[in-house]
Amino acid sequence: MPKRLLQCARYALANPDRIALGTTAEIASAAGVQPSTLVRFAQTLGFDGFSQMQQIFQGQLVGRSSEYTERLTKIRESGTNTPGSILGNFVERSKQSLDDLLRQVDTVALERTIEALSAAENIHLLGLRRAYPVVSYLHYTLGKMGVRTNLLEYTGGILEERVQFINENDALFVATFSPYSPEVVEFASKAFGRGVAVVSLTDSVLSPIARVSSTVLEVNEAEHGAFRSLSTTMCLATSIAVAVGDARKWTSLS
Repeated sequence: MPKRLLQCARYALANPDRIALGTTAEIASAAGVQPSTLVRFAQTLGFDGFSQMQQIFQGQLVGRSSEYTERLTKIRESGTNTPGSILGNFVERSKQSLDDLLRQVDTVALERTIEALSAAENIHLLGLRRAYPVVSYLHYTLGKMGVRTNLLEYTGGILEERVQFINENDALFVATFSPYSPEVVEFASKAFGRGVAVVSLTDSVLSPIARVSSTVLEVNEAEHGAFRSLSTTMCLATSIAVAVGDARKWTSLS
């Protein structure tokens, strides 16, 4: 595809709900293209126009809503749908996940993560959708400790162009969980190819992000009714932030 149409494609992959619910003008503005480019993009894919393509995204949105409705139905049918029961189940699942993390964490990979992030001039952070709260929290916490961080956001469909601002003295921390974000994998791949230390936080060492990472940290969240919290993931992220902050402090003093 030409550059502008590829920009539309990447925005659509990263923001399917906005494609489903937005107007042509709103979507074009957010994607950083002209409305006519969206129409041309849809026609390139074989649709008569943008509205016809949008119906596909709307159908997927309805399908996902039905999936979440089914999850809620199963919880109700199991008799665990009271507020106290929901909270209790998530607490128990979180305890289980935290215990598993403590037993199974790759301490060598954890130490390499701290070393890479502590030595970096700048730490670039990337995570989309469910992973975004994780990198956002790291950005906030590390920033409070005086660590230079850059929170990368997918806006205007130009995320891939920002890799040129990351050099070999920096580090890239990425988080992505199943279903994995293709734009995150692609960005990490380009950074890795430039010799940048890439640290990934994911839910499996077989994740596509693993092959383009210097170090991989694995974390898994137990489910309740097919819903997953971020309690264990955030615990690991907090530990990383504190360890990096501590290492940077003592390095500067020495």
